Amino acid sequence: MVCFCVPKARLSLTSGPYLEVNAVWVLRMLLLLILVVVVTGFAMLNSGERATITLGTAGLTFNDVPLVLLLFEAFVLGAVVWFFVSVVHEIGLRKTIRRQKRDIADLIQETAGLRHISLDEIDEEESDD
Repeated sequence: MVCFCVPKARLSLTSGPYLEVNAVWVLRMLLLLILVVVVTGFAMLNSGERATITLGTAGLTFNDVPLVLLLFEAFVLGAVVWFFVSVVHEIGLRKTIRRQKRDIADLIQETAGLRHISLDEIDEEESDD
């Protein structure tokens, strides 16, 4: 005799919290697709455009540079700057978190010490002053 066990409750990915996760994932992918289409369309429309670039006071001049290449380089430069600014910001946040954890530990220790003081000891200290 063979027994097939079938669970009474099955996990459904089409209802409950899983539906919300799927909806967010679909929305993200849709926005990413729209972004890729817009960027690709913008690059295609400007593929024939050329520009001349002069860098600073050094007199470096680049002639007949594709505009799409300039836009891509500006994006990469912005991403690199964003990365370094984010790293500096993250280091500052971690420093603040470490300091606050130390402060919390000190306050917990102080609170624990105050819990062990009896009211009689507090009355004695006040009468001595």
